[in-house]
Amino acid sequence: MTEAEKNAAAATAEADESTAADNAANDGNDGDNQKDNEHQRKINVGNLPKDITEQQLRDHFAGHEIERVEIYHYLRNTLALLLFKDKNSAQKAIDEKYGSMLNGHRLRIHMEYITIRYTKKNVIVTVVDDDMTEEQLHDRVKEHCEVSQVFIFHPLGYVHLGRDADKAVVIEKLNASGLKAYDVNGRDQNQHVDLWRAAKLFFRNRNRVQLLNVPQKWVEDTEELKKACSEAGTITEAVANNVNQSSSNYYARIFYENEEQAQKAAELLNGKVFEGKRIHALHLSSALLPNYKTSVYVSPLERTVTEEEVYDHFKQFGEIDFVNRRNCGDNAIICFKTNESAEKALACTTMPAPTEANKDATKTVAVKRYDGPLLLRVAGVKRKAATTTATARTSDGAKKGENEEGSTKSNKEILQKLLNFFPVYVSNIPFSCPSHVLREFFSSQGGEVKFVFSPQHLAYRLSAPQPVKTAMVYFTRRNDAVNATKIFDKRVLNNHHLHVSQGRGESNFNHQKTVKLSKIVESLSEDAIFRKMRPLGKVVRLTKKSRSLAFVEFADAADVEKILKMKQEDLPINCIFSKVQKDVSRRLYNESDSRILGTIARLLRRNPKMLSKAAGTGSVMGNNAHSGGPGGGFAGKRPRMNGPPGFGNAPHFNPNNGGNSMIGSLLFMLFYSWGFVGMLFFVVCVAFVILCVCL
Repeated sequence: MTEAEKNAAAATAEADESTAADNAANDGNDGDNQKDNEHQRKINVGNLPKDITEQQLRDHFAGHEIERVEIYHYLRNTLALLLFKDKNSAQKAIDEKYGSMLNGHRLRIHMEYITIRYTKKNVIVTVVDDDMTEEQLHDRVKEHCEVSQVFIFHPLGYVHLGRDADKAVVIEKLNASGLKAYDVNGRDQNQHVDLWRAAKLFFRNRNRVQLLNVPQKWVEDTEELKKACSEAGTITEAVANNVNQSSSNYYARIFYENEEQAQKAAELLNGKVFEGKRIHALHLSSALLPNYKTSVYVSPLERTVTEEEVYDHFKQFGEIDFVNRRNCGDNAIICFKTNESAEKALACTTMPAPTEANKDATKTVAVKRYDGPLLLRVAGVKRKAATTTATARTSDGAKKGENEEGSTKSNKEILQKLLNFFPVYVSNIPFSCPSHVLREFFSSQGGEVKFVFSPQHLAYRLSAPQPVKTAMVYFTRRNDAVNATKIFDKRVLNNHHLHVSQGRGESNFNHQKTVKLSKIVESLSEDAIFRKMRPLGKVVRLTKKSRSLAFVEFADAADVEKILKMKQEDLPINCIFSKVQKDVSRRLYNESDSRILGTIARLLRRNPKMLSKAAGTGSVMGNNAHSGGPGGGFAGKRPRMNGPPGFGNAPHFNPNNGGNSMIGSLLFMLFYSWGFVGMLFFVVCVAFVILCVCL
């Protein structure tokens, strides 16, 4: 394998395809519960000839013991999954065969369990002819620069340029040579990440149908969704997106028992109208890719204009394949079934824009050819321009100093207000868990939660097979926060064991009792790491900083010494175990961090009363009716006698409890309410009664 090809493999692994467990890996559960960790010894071989056979693949990978071969076809794409005897054999096969030629095709190879999350910076996209192959595109671009990798998903061809290539110069040369080339922008309408998933990972979605432009009712109630889509077969699962998004972005996924049912469902549902919405039903893919020879786009349109309104207006020019307004801003894409229809549509200059005063009102629009990956959603560009403008405004030293001084002053004021409340730091929260659910969860024992703050932390979010997040939960009373760390630490929320600790003060790991796990190969959740490390000693705290870095603190320093002396093959996780040499915080951030305070400042502008010290509304789930409970007349002060059971309130005294139970309840109530003084008073009273009886 050439040096360029090695660089390509490394770049692909590092930049655009981060490793994660396959859907069948059960969220990083212990290897004993998985199917022999097959995903670690399985590779994905792409750009294969359509007529490839299992024997040809075995012959090409001779010298590496292959247990199983699976071949898949989708549109013009053919790929194979090869299961090797062990993961070392799989990695050696990649190193030796990456970029090799098989029946005139240059192979693309990667580990099967990748997840494609974003596009690389050094990628361009071209619009290719129907008969162009990846080898032809590779040779065409190689005339102008070094090429790391090519793959085609017709009509688009993606080219990974060499590390030293000047992208702008290469694009200019390719366009001059007659090959249309564009810079890849992660925010353009072509949804490149979705296309890459479809081209490389479509075999994972054999039973899935992606639904776009769905009615709001389906998003709010998945039972309605299942009922409408059950004609083709048995639905095993239905998932809808957040209803708070724009109506043009409503989507859903439905999973059937087998591939045949999913394919049939896509054919039946695609183009049908439900609740006034024309559905896009896609099997194996989640991206609507227009045919550049038959597509146009129209702008500007009001946000309220729906796909159905665009469809009804443009159907006069010919039969329409689909209309797409998803992530198009003030544009709409119309994909016709013939080029002649698209040519006719270019003459359109007006769109209906009825008002209450004039039902026949129209609006002037422009219709243009959609002949390449155009940037229609310009939100990212606007934000970048705004950032550039803000930077330019602060270029003057005096103004910049004033801004920094004002920002520092504002942060100090916010931090001072935060000190009126008492935070707990929570990690390993399912990323999909809304803030109101967290609030209810931490209020369920009677504590009064003022607000929940969950900052974005990308490295931590992607540290587990299923995305996770952290949060600061602010209580109105110190006692509530202290008890929350005792009650909710290690509690389960949506199958995740939460890690709950104080959100303020020193929080460093103990150097002697903590082991550092770096360069973690597997994609493991914090729960999975805990299960693997638990047999080695009592784990008291665990934090994953990123996908490949974690810290595990034990109760006994001797356990750490024992682990560091173990052989690599005896360790439960494939990574580097080492001592902690410097202070490492158990938290990912502190509330005093400038970015955290800046985010809270933005939230305060939306809700100025967020940090007010007014009496709260009480526990979300406590249903407290007592004046001394959370939200009652004594907010901010721990009640003595009244209030429901739970932390922050004394338990009810029940005189009907007999014998020792009554005495125990009285003893607990007195101690809880009056502390040592109450306990002493009780002991004196009991002694006095005994003395009287004896006399």
